[in-house]
Amino acid sequence: MKGKNHFFDCLNFDLIILIVVIFLWLTVIPVSALEIVSLPVEKIEKDVYQIEAEIPILMELNHKKIQEKYNDLFRDNILTFIEYTIEMARQSQRDFSEADFSRREFVGRVGFDLKNSSEILSIKFNYYQYTGGAHGNPYSLSYNIDLSSGKDLKLSNFLEQQDMTLIEVEELIKAEIKKNPDIYFQDDYGFQSLDEGQCYYLEDGKLVVYFQPYAIAPYSTGMPEFKIKY
Repeated sequence: MKGKNHFFDCLNFDLIILIVVIFLWLTVIPVSALEIVSLPVEKIEKDVYQIEAEIPILMELNHKKIQEKYNDLFRDNILTFIEYTIEMARQSQRDFSEADFSRREFVGRVGFDLKNSSEILSIKFNYYQYTGGAHGNPYSLSYNIDLSSGKDLKLSNFLEQQDMTLIEVEELIKAEIKKNPDIYFQDDYGFQSLDEGQCYYLEDGKLVVYFQPYAIAPYSTGMPEFKIKY
């Protein structure tokens, strides 16, 4: 009679299941542990420029390479914006140093909002630059980072995950525009279609597609946003 193999008895089987569960838990990014620290930056040269910015620093991700990649990217983007604004301000001072009229100082601001942190990190950056004229120039950029792969998902990538298409979203946007057509451009100047890299973010279980000023509406409309359940 062959000896009984006790390796897969109930006790050992439960132990194996426990080990597997612990291993899986350790290899998944603890999204709930995600933290973002804001690093303030202020640069002022009287009557030339005034710049305020917040640089986000991702913390507590298991995938350190993802964390480092985007921390570097966010920092470099914001510092480039700051340096560009300062150079434009100084160049303006040089160009008009002999002009007999008052010059307004340049203004630059950068802030950010964390919109979603579950599975996909959705972070939206809000830029503002004033270089003279009637009003400043705001614009926004957003990143939608798959926390398991580190990939910044284009809108087409995200929709594919949700079994949705660009055409479906386009129809929903057109329907919303029809509800209040007076605040949007119409015909050839109005909304036509989306491309795979269209700006968007995720918030409260909704896909939010947004447009820069003047893209599909006059400046007075601001940045149009369209919220879509997914």
